[in-house]
Amino acid sequence: MYHFPTPIYTANAVKDWQNRWVGLGNRSFGLMQQAALMMSNTLKAHLKPDSSICIWCGVGNNGGDGYLLGVYLSEYYHVSIYPALPAKSDDAVWAYQDVIAADLPILQSPIEADIHIDALFGDGLTHPLDDIWCTIIEQYNAIKGTKIAIDIPSGLHPDTGIPLPCATQVDMTLCLMAYKAGLFMGYAKNYVGCIINHPLIPTDVLLEPIAIINNRLPSLPNRTRHSNHLHKGGAGSVMVIGGSALMGGAALMSAEAAIQVGAGRVTVMTHPNHHTAIISKSPNLMLGHIDKIDQTQLTEMTAICFGMGLGRDDWAKSIFKKWLAILMTHHMPIVLDADALWHLANQPPSRLPDHCIGTPHHAEAGRLLGISATQVEADRMAAIIQLQNHYGGQWILKGANSLSIDTLGNISICTLGNAGMATAGMGDVLSGMLAGLLAQDATLPFAQIIALHARSGDILSQESISVDVNKMGNTAAKLLKTNAIPSDN
Repeated sequence: MYHFPTPIYTANAVKDWQNRWVGLGNRSFGLMQQAALMMSNTLKAHLKPDSSICIWCGVGNNGGDGYLLGVYLSEYYHVSIYPALPAKSDDAVWAYQDVIAADLPILQSPIEADIHIDALFGDGLTHPLDDIWCTIIEQYNAIKGTKIAIDIPSGLHPDTGIPLPCATQVDMTLCLMAYKAGLFMGYAKNYVGCIINHPLIPTDVLLEPIAIINNRLPSLPNRTRHSNHLHKGGAGSVMVIGGSALMGGAALMSAEAAIQVGAGRVTVMTHPNHHTAIISKSPNLMLGHIDKIDQTQLTEMTAICFGMGLGRDDWAKSIFKKWLAILMTHHMPIVLDADALWHLANQPPSRLPDHCIGTPHHAEAGRLLGISATQVEADRMAAIIQLQNHYGGQWILKGANSLSIDTLGNISICTLGNAGMATAGMGDVLSGMLAGLLAQDATLPFAQIIALHARSGDILSQESISVDVNKMGNTAAKLLKTNAIPSDN
C-alpha cells in the first residue's frame, strides 16, 4: 500500500532532480552504487537463498545499475551477467569493470535461471525501439523465471506507460529515486508487477510532482455521531436522471448505489416504462417522470446524478438540453455520466461549473476531445488535463488506475481495483456512490470516493472464491448485493 499522498513525477523532473544532485558536487557513479545497494537489500528480503539470477544489461546507466547489482547480489546468490550489447555510458563502463573484478560469469547469450533481472533501459527511453532491441525483449519475455525490472520495464514510456512498441513484462519493478508517472498509466498495469521505490536523493532536493497516488478511503458519514432527531432529509437527497424507454437498468444501479452509501432519499427521474420495475426492485426509491422538471423538488436535492441510460436519439437530446440548462443554475454536486457525456460532446462547448464532475472512460473522453480512444490511452494524463481545460469542472478518467482532477488542477491516481471490474454497470455504480456521498458531505474529496469504489471491487473479488477476476467479470449487480460497498447502517 502506498503512503498518502504518494507523489509521482515525469522522467524529465527526475532527471532534473538527479542533475541538481550531481551539480552539488556528488558523483553520479556514487548514486549508481547507492541504487545497487538498496536494490540488493530489497531483493534479499524477497528472494530464496541460493537462487540463480541472470541480469540482462543494456548499454546505458540502467545497464550500469544491473552490473553493480550483480556484484552485490553475488555474495548471496548464483549471479550471471548477460550484456545484451556492450556498455557505452561512462558509469556503465566503470560498473562493468567491477563485474570483471568480481569474476562474475559473463554470458554470450542468456541462460535459464530462477530470476531474470531487466537492466536494459531505464527512464531515459522515449523513442521507439528498433528490431534488435525488440527481439531481445521478446526473448526476455519468453524465458521462464521470475522477472524483475530496474527502474521501469524496458520499453515502456516513462511518462505515458505506452510500449515503444515492445516492453518487458515483469513481476516486480524496482523503481529508483521516485515513482515515474508511466508506471501508473493504464497500459503499464500489464507490465510493471508490484512496484517498490528506492529514494536515493535526500528530500531537501524538491520537485513538483505531476500527480499523487491517492488510495485513501473517505471518512463515511457516521449516523451514530448525529443527533437522534436526524431524519432522511438530513442525510442527503439525490436525484438520478436517466433511463430512456428501453434502458432503465443503469439509472436504477446508480440509485441503489446512492442508497447503499447512506443517502437519505433518492429520487429516480426516468421514463415511465420503468416505474413499475423500479418500485418492485427497490421500493425505497422515489420516482418521477423524466420529461417533467419540478424546480421546487430540485431545490430540495443535495446532489444530482445525470445521464445513465439516457439514450442518444432526438428525444434524449431534447431531455439532455432541457435538464442541463436547469441544472447549471443550481450549486449542488452534479455527476455527469454515460449518455450525458455523449450529448455534451455533440453540442457547442459548454463551460461546466466547478461543482460538476464528468466521469468518462477512454472512449467517451476521446469523443469529448475529438480524438480517438487510442490517443487518450496513449497519454491519459494529458487527456484529463485537456478535458478540464476545454470544459471546466472536475473530471474522472475511468480505467485501470483511474485518474481524477480537481478544481485546482491537482491530479490523483487510484491504484486500487481489478480486471473483474471491467464490466457493464460499474461506472453507473461509481456515479451513484459519488452522488450519494457528496449529497451527505459536499466537501468529501471525490478522489477518495473513487478509491472506495475500487476497494469495494477488490473486496468482491476476494469474496468471489470461485471466480477468477482475470477471466470473469464481477458484475455491478454483485457489487450492490454484497457487503463490498461499506455503508453506515
